[in-house]
Amino acid sequence: MKVLFINPPIRLNDKPRNLPHGLAILANIVRTKFPDIGIKFLDWNAHRYSLEKVKTLIAEEYHDLIFIGGLIPVYSTIIELASIIKKIHPTAIIVTGGSAAMSVPDLLLKHSEVDVICKGEGELALPDFIEFFKRTKSIDFKLFKNTELKGFIIKNHVQNSLLDLPDYPYITDLDTQSALPAYDLLPMDIYLKNHVVGLGRDIDFISSRGCPYQCTFCYQPWGRSFRAHSPDFIIDGIKHLIKKYNVQFISFQDDEFMVNKKRLYEFCEKRNSEIPNILWSATGRANIVTDDLMKITKNSGCTTVSYGFESGSPRMLKSMKKNISLNDMENAVYLNRKYGYPIPVSFILGLPGETRESCNETLTFVKKNNLHLNSLMFATPYPGTAIYDYAITSNKIKSTNIHDFVMKLGDARDFVINLTDDFTDKELIDQYHYMIKEGKKHYTPLSVEESNKKIRSLYGKLANDYFNQENKDTEHRTKYGAVDIF
Repeated sequence: MKVLFINPPIRLNDKPRNLPHGLAILANIVRTKFPDIGIKFLDWNAHRYSLEKVKTLIAEEYHDLIFIGGLIPVYSTIIELASIIKKIHPTAIIVTGGSAAMSVPDLLLKHSEVDVICKGEGELALPDFIEFFKRTKSIDFKLFKNTELKGFIIKNHVQNSLLDLPDYPYITDLDTQSALPAYDLLPMDIYLKNHVVGLGRDIDFISSRGCPYQCTFCYQPWGRSFRAHSPDFIIDGIKHLIKKYNVQFISFQDDEFMVNKKRLYEFCEKRNSEIPNILWSATGRANIVTDDLMKITKNSGCTTVSYGFESGSPRMLKSMKKNISLNDMENAVYLNRKYGYPIPVSFILGLPGETRESCNETLTFVKKNNLHLNSLMFATPYPGTAIYDYAITSNKIKSTNIHDFVMKLGDARDFVINLTDDFTDKELIDQYHYMIKEGKKHYTPLSVEESNKKIRSLYGKLANDYFNQENKDTEHRTKYGAVDIF
């Protein structure tokens, strides 16, 4: 029996930077539990193969099961890929997961040749599915009706109906029930030369799941309960990356890396004693950062703490259920500057209720705090979010046009839909460019000498990478987090 994992391409206007964590973790678990199974990983996103090359690679070898995962912007690619696979290997079983499948399972199954969708975390579900498939050599619809298998939606291609099996509960112990990604199956040389947030040999790392906050624009498939790997697991994982790949920087990409302060402080202590040369970055939140927290992270090799501010309008912050205040945001800016950090912050334009007044409040906030809006995004109602539900009920997205809408989804910096009542589409796009331009006009950067001094202080010997980076990397740093602000 042979299994193929495919990571579809995403963000083609930028270099491949982020590991396919979910797929690579599942690949590691499958090969550990089933050493007799042949595992192959096709990282289309990393290699940026042509479509013809992908067809050739798929045709080279038959795989009984093919697993595809990714974020919702790869929805259209999964549909195309499933069609290609079925033409080349009609009997191969295609299983999909990730937000591209989980947020719109019925839609994807209706419009594609995908056979099965994994509805949640795959660590428990996927091995059970493989065990079932090994036993039956089939995904016959009748067999599934009599199984205790959970966590999947299965398509009956003959009757065009779906079997929705009960959910698995969320895994409770990430250390024992999950795993590190199968790094050796990935083209690590590609990822290590394309910086995520850091410099040098930089790789991203996700150490937790679940977010306790309720932001209306965020899709949170892993629940509202924060679950995390222990500091020991994280340190051991980083040691593995250092030993095998000479990694120098860890870009933590958790939704909220700092939400559990006890875990954060313990990680900092262990980093200082066991891997003192590793530098790292983290995601923060304006309502939880304190002077003590910033001091401890800075003394533990952290170089960047990023935030989603989203708006300078108190009314909009309340409307989007952000659970932060302007005072929280100003305090975060103050603390980042106090400890010599850059200030990577993001903002969103065009959420429901946005007006010219709220836009002006955002501009007032960035001017007052000497920030810019280069990382401004359009409000995008990704399936599974509260604003997606709003877009459906308010008829912003026609119920008969959902598939076409999802096919268009991409990066949130691209305009897709207007959720406001105060702006026409053209006016909203014009407002976007105006706010970025106005933010730049009023932003006063440090002198080149002062900025370079801070970069060298933060990154030490890795700083040369910053000064010698390609234009594409400079653009990435500015656009995806504004780490050029000090």
